Amino acid sequence: MKRLKKNLHQRSFCILSCLLLAAIFWSCSSKNSSEETSSFDPNHSYFPDQVSVDHAIGFDVTYHKNWKELQLFRHYNDFVDTVRYALVQRGTPKPEGFEETRTIQVPVQQVGSLSTTHLGMFEMLDALDQLKGVETATYVSSEKVRALVDQQRILELAPTGMLNTEVVLASGIEVLLGVGYPNSQNTSYQELENAGVPVLLNADWQEVDLLGRAEWVKMVAVLLNKEKQVNEAFSKIEKEYNEVLQLVNEKVEQGPITITGMVQGDAWYVSGGKSFGYQVLKTAKVNYPWSADNSTGSLKLDFETVYEFGLKADYWMVPGSAKTLDDIIQRDSRFRDFKSYQDQQIYNIYGRYTEGGGNDYYESGIVNPHVILKDVVSIFHPELLPNHELVYYARLK
Repeated sequence: MKRLKKNLHQRSFCILSCLLLAAIFWSCSSKNSSEETSSFDPNHSYFPDQVSVDHAIGFDVTYHKNWKELQLFRHYNDFVDTVRYALVQRGTPKPEGFEETRTIQVPVQQVGSLSTTHLGMFEMLDALDQLKGVETATYVSSEKVRALVDQQRILELAPTGMLNTEVVLASGIEVLLGVGYPNSQNTSYQELENAGVPVLLNADWQEVDLLGRAEWVKMVAVLLNKEKQVNEAFSKIEKEYNEVLQLVNEKVEQGPITITGMVQGDAWYVSGGKSFGYQVLKTAKVNYPWSADNSTGSLKLDFETVYEFGLKADYWMVPGSAKTLDDIIQRDSRFRDFKSYQDQQIYNIYGRYTEGGGNDYYESGIVNPHVILKDVVSIFHPELLPNHELVYYARLK
């Protein structure tokens, strides 16, 4: 009992210490901001470079003289909500109408991330110096990020799967990028927000096309005042992506028959007709049996239904966690009858996969939609891109 009281006392002391450090940090920040505000020019536009959101449907940005309004939208399962943030240029007055935890000074100097999908964005913006924390290094693919974790320049915020609030508060992180549904009433990170650390719930995973997901790099850019860099980089990606898409539209009328997914128990889960998985394949004009379906996620079917299509399908994409043809047969020996198995035209997204379980498809792949598109097109129409070598996809052997 005494040991329990001692542990509770130590934990309480640690949390209070972190809160005190956070309070001192914000006090100093407020003092510096007050001093700098004396030179504030209300007629000056502090953001000469601005982003426009053209593909993503989960966020938007509106610019004012010395602040930007970032809106994060929830649009999942017919539930709609909007969370608004005021991103205020350091040393200038804050706008009215925003809670303290919805007001962020930019450029943000220390950011924490709880998703590997954000890491490629920081690398693309040459902003790893601003990345202070990741969930865990276990699932990180980037060698640069892993090296910074080893050097303790980037901290692990949830190495056991549970967010360590004390580490976040003691680290100096100003903004934490989480993952979830943007919700104006969200209380999941109340302790952090009470200490003055805003938590942005990034919903890039809700996007159903490659460019939409990639465009979330602009959301990170507006936090860092890196609009110029992101506009230059994204325009090149967009141009290359559209060139490949145009090539497909000009040369292909109908692609090969394709199935997706893998059997689990008595059911087979394939990509729904409105899902991200199928939308990626749709760019290559594949002949997909469930293209007319309206599911935004997986579509649950019985084994026999998919099996009939599998017998004649030319390709089989993303067969669960299978990494070899032997893995396929171990799941069900009847897969030997599939045309895709016999022709060895089965592909997964483990082209860049780490021993710890990291998958670069969901890391650097997020900001390389043009490369993923080239992978997909070269799989189904190799004659269109004869010199392309697969990056994020891999053929099962």
